[in-house]
Amino acid sequence: MSMVYAPVLIPTLCRDEHFIRCIESLKNNSWAKYTDIYIALDYPAKESHWDGYQKICSYLEGDFSEFAHFTVVKREENYGTSRNMIELREHILKKYDRYIRTDDDIEFSPNFLEYMDKCLEYYEEDEDVIAVTGYSHPINWNIADGCNTIKNNFICSTWGLGFWTNKFLKLRIEIVQEKCLRKMFDEVIYNKKIKLLTNARLLDYVNGCLNYEQECWIDRISDIALGTYITLENKFVIIPKKSKARNWGFDGSGECCGIVTGTEKGDTADNYLYNQQPIDQEKYFELHPDDSTECETNKKKMDKFDRRKTFYIIKIKIKLLIYKELGQERYYKMWTRLKNKK
Repeated sequence: MSMVYAPVLIPTLCRDEHFIRCIESLKNNSWAKYTDIYIALDYPAKESHWDGYQKICSYLEGDFSEFAHFTVVKREENYGTSRNMIELREHILKKYDRYIRTDDDIEFSPNFLEYMDKCLEYYEEDEDVIAVTGYSHPINWNIADGCNTIKNNFICSTWGLGFWTNKFLKLRIEIVQEKCLRKMFDEVIYNKKIKLLTNARLLDYVNGCLNYEQECWIDRISDIALGTYITLENKFVIIPKKSKARNWGFDGSGECCGIVTGTEKGDTADNYLYNQQPIDQEKYFELHPDDSTECETNKKKMDKFDRRKTFYIIKIKIKLLIYKELGQERYYKMWTRLKNKK
């Protein structure tokens, strides 16, 4: 069977320096010549967008012959971040059986595309593996000697994330339409399965489920929802031993990442300088997977890096105790009264 190459989807608007860096890094990939690139260029919503937008338009008039195909979709009105990506993705889902999505602020290793395509091929028939990511946190992972990828069941970075269409559509039904994470909440807290989550996902999950009136990250195909899902359902996401992606977006220019300041020796998510993270510089990639499903050691390492203040952990555990004591209906009534008083 011949190799199948996943297209790459990139939404953008006005972050010209980030976007150009992203595309140039993909141009430098050994498998760029096999890869279709799709750009969704949103329309400016305010005056401050125009300068960067026009620079991107000018850049897109250049040569992109390094890729198999290079397609630009220019919006004629402002779609916003979510709609811009979603409408591009819907088009891609009809044409391809797999795809890679990324934000425009990611710089990639020269072997990123080869890594993604080989992992997407290798794990295609493994129903327990839902996605492949090119990003790996700056952690000394517990991994078998000679291996360069890991199965993990606690985190799913969207900084260069690959899906199979059939698995993605199933996930979307369960997470978005059926809201499975909300529905399993009571079962999870009473059978203590919630203890399997990292501290970061515990906070996000509990706060999301107890916020009854508002849709949040757990109801979308987000890194939070996916990280929670794979832990509770014992599914897996593939990550590389050494990151294939570097994030330049912690500069306040985007909607999701805030500003992170720190030093080169920053050892936690709060002070690590992501734009200085070393990434794999090898031109080519040979897959040597560690298919162990024992994730506890690596999960503890993730908790140490992505640490949460003890105060917030205690606070969320108190919320859970109150919820379990009152039950869903009475807790909701109490929460509504407190909210109205504010």
